[in-house]
Amino acid sequence: MIIFLVEDYSMIKFLEGILPRLGFEEHRFEIKHHRGKEDLISHLNNIIPTLSKRAQQIIVIIDRDKQDCVALKNKIQEKMAWCSCEYKIRIACYELEAWFLGDMEAIAKCSPRFKASFFQGKKKYRDIDNIPKPSSVIEEIVPDWKKRHLSKPKFAEEIAHFVSLETQNVEKANRSDSFHVLLETLRSFGNDNK
Repeated sequence: MIIFLVEDYSMIKFLEGILPRLGFEEHRFEIKHHRGKEDLISHLNNIIPTLSKRAQQIIVIIDRDKQDCVALKNKIQEKMAWCSCEYKIRIACYELEAWFLGDMEAIAKCSPRFKASFFQGKKKYRDIDNIPKPSSVIEEIVPDWKKRHLSKPKFAEEIAHFVSLETQNVEKANRSDSFHVLLETLRSFGNDNK
């Protein structure tokens, strides 16, 4: 069993959508969410010893936000000291919404008024993981975002059905490198759990 530790409900909805598409059967994973990044980090010491006894692998997925990536990963690794199973820490740069923004065709499938081709070639959107607040960018450039998607979890759930899981074909791949790292981790762990 793989246990995912995530910081919020949006990530649960996103993972519930992409994991079956990657071949994960529902009984082979469990997702536990927290009330934000600090809540997740502060609870790791308490939950890791118990969870790691029943998991084959644990994947901690957390937003980078404005923090230094290496320092954040080190802070989490310190909390994972009592983990008795294999684990990985995966950081969304800057936040989960960068993974959405990295696939503008998927956004267009969720919001038909959004014209992906208008934004895809622009320099600003070439390095998705370096856009400081992708959630704000999505709200800004997707005209019907607030009408069609009343909440971030609802949008995460919908886009999970369309987001590209391709990492090899550059033309079809998501533009977020941090999402590619997550996909490669999921594929390697998924092969161990079949």
